Amino acid sequence: MKYAVLLLALMFAGCGESSTIIVGEPIQIAKEDFPEEMNWYDAKKACDNLGDGWRLPTIFELRMMYEHLYLEGKGNFTHQHYWSSCTIVRDVKDPKNARYLSFESGEANYGLNTKQDEKRVRAVRDLP
Repeated sequence: MKYAVLLLALMFAGCGESSTIIVGEPIQIAKEDFPEEMNWYDAKKACDNLGDGWRLPTIFELRMMYEHLYLEGKGNFTHQHYWSSCTIVRDVKDPKNARYLSFESGEANYGLNTKQDEKRVRAVRDLP
């Protein structure tokens, strides 16, 4: 996988709708998706296996990638659904759903889906 530093002026942290806005905190975004779609568990593991702090993006980081990269034709994104790190806890012992962002409809749609479904994956990490 190739990497590129893509700086976003505004970055959102967290999973909830009331998450904090962090101004000027850049993240590094992998230049390309992983070559295959995968379920949420495999996506999380694949990002972690890259080492050096690589992880699944939050739903808000995906939203910022959509707005500031995808819509401007940057970042090599596809018209697909991308996994986020944000889970939906309906059962504390086994949260079966995770949030994803749709890049295919022309607008950023938030959705819930079972972690077993396969979606695209783009790794990110915080810059020091």
